[in-house]
Amino acid sequence: MININKLVFTFLITGIFACTNNSQNKKVETTTIGEITVSCDESLRPIIEAEEMVFEHLYPKGIINIVYCSEQEAVRMMLHDSARMAIITRELTKEETLQLNEQKISHARYFKIGYDAIAFILNPANRDTIFTRAQVKALLSGEINSWDQLNKNNSLGKIQIVFDNPTSGAVRLLQDSVLNGNKLGKTSFALKSNPDVIKYVEENKNAIGIIGVSWISDKDDSVVRYFLDNIKVAEIEPVIMRVAGITNKPIQGNIALKQYPYWRTIIVNSRELKEGLGTGFVSFMGSEPGQKIILKGGLVPYRSSIRTIVQ
Repeated sequence: MININKLVFTFLITGIFACTNNSQNKKVETTTIGEITVSCDESLRPIIEAEEMVFEHLYPKGIINIVYCSEQEAVRMMLHDSARMAIITRELTKEETLQLNEQKISHARYFKIGYDAIAFILNPANRDTIFTRAQVKALLSGEINSWDQLNKNNSLGKIQIVFDNPTSGAVRLLQDSVLNGNKLGKTSFALKSNPDVIKYVEENKNAIGIIGVSWISDKDDSVVRYFLDNIKVAEIEPVIMRVAGITNKPIQGNIALKQYPYWRTIIVNSRELKEGLGTGFVSFMGSEPGQKIILKGGLVPYRSSIRTIVQ
């Protein structure tokens, strides 16, 4: 004869264990708890690494795994759901947005967190450190391919223009805004990363390097100081009339005032449909502490003003 009380007890215990196991297996995610992957343009690495470090210190249960890669790869990862967000320097194209729509993501969410720029760097042996915008165009197209075309007294020979990746955000910006959609000239070639570009320029007197300015903007950073001791940063003709005594290098004030022509907006593209850890991370970067990290890193925060002091 079946013991009814024993049977009921068995069912209750089984149900309790089942509920416990389900709750343990289900990952809890909030704006400060969980684990996500974020893809990011490698040229922005120094500033985004600083944001991640502080965020995870404040919220140790929130883990942000950031994959640093080219702009094109960062977008590809987000579109294929390998990354929750892509941190790059543009919004998604119509075609990319359509891919998200096909995944039942009705619209991409955009968050602007700051401004940076593209820097042109030179070997310390090079005395030609000021370029007009017309010269930059001629250099990038390959029309100017030797240093004596810029200055007959410059004997450094053939010009080599090096950049981080053929699908980087820097290359895309220069092709779009300077070369009107055309490709870079035959004097240009890609390496693998921004530090590789800096090292190449250190070792080659005839080279011009193209990097994200965040790699050389935080002068309190020992690595940045080492870089700046071994390269020169070129000055570019300003967008409006030059002010006496002020150089037009890619520094905070010139980027904030849009004087430096090759500035760009740092944009977080998100596929997150509800408020999760991605929302928490981007909200932190847009908050006062997150914006101060951008300011301290030598870039321009989206929500703060920059003072330019004339000495």
